[in-house]
Amino acid sequence: MKKYIIILLSFCFILTANSELLAQKGKEKNKGKNKTEKIHKAKKDSLEKDVNERHKGQKEKALKKQDSSNKEMEKEGHAYGKNKGELKGKEFGQERARQAKMIREERSKALQETIKSKDEKIKEAKDKIKKSKEKLKASKDKGEISEKEFNEKKEKIEKAEKSVKALEEKIKKAKKLTEKEDTEE
Repeated sequence: MKKYIIILLSFCFILTANSELLAQKGKEKNKGKNKTEKIHKAKKDSLEKDVNERHKGQKEKALKKQDSSNKEMEKEGHAYGKNKGELKGKEFGQERARQAKMIREERSKALQETIKSKDEKIKEAKDKIKKSKEKLKASKDKGEISEKEFNEKKEKIEKAEKSVKALEEKIKKAKKLTEKEDTEE
C-alpha cells in the first residue's frame, strides 16, 4: 500500500510539475514572440513613415505641377472678343483679320531683313576663313610655325567652318519658310 501511495503521489507530483513547466515554457515563448513582434512593428512603422514622407513629397510635386499647368491654362488665350469696343460681329472679325495680316507681314519683313544680314555675315566669315587658311599654309610652308601650332590653328578654322555651315542651314530653313508664305499669298 505504501508503494501505491508513493507511486500515486509521485505521479501527481510529476503531473503538476509538468503542467507548471509547460506553462512557464509557453510564457517564455510568448515573451520571445512579443519581442520579435515589437521589433517587427517598429520596423513596419518606420517603413510606413518613410513611405508616407516620400508620398507627401511626390504629392506636393504633383500639386505644384498641377497648379503651374492651371496657371498656364489661365494665361492661354488672348480674349480678343471680350473688349470689342464699338465694333460688332462681322466688323470686329474683319478688323482682327486685318491686324493679324499686318502682324504677319511685319514678321516676314523682319525675317527677310535678318536673312539678308546673316547672308552678309556668312560671306564675310567665309572670306575670313579662306584668308586664314591661305595664311596658315603659307606660314607652314615658310617654316614659321611648328606642326603642333599648325594643327591647333587648323582645328580652330574647322570649328569656325562648322559654325558657318550651321548658320547656313538655319538661313536655308528660314528662306524656305518665307518662300512658302510668298506662294501662299
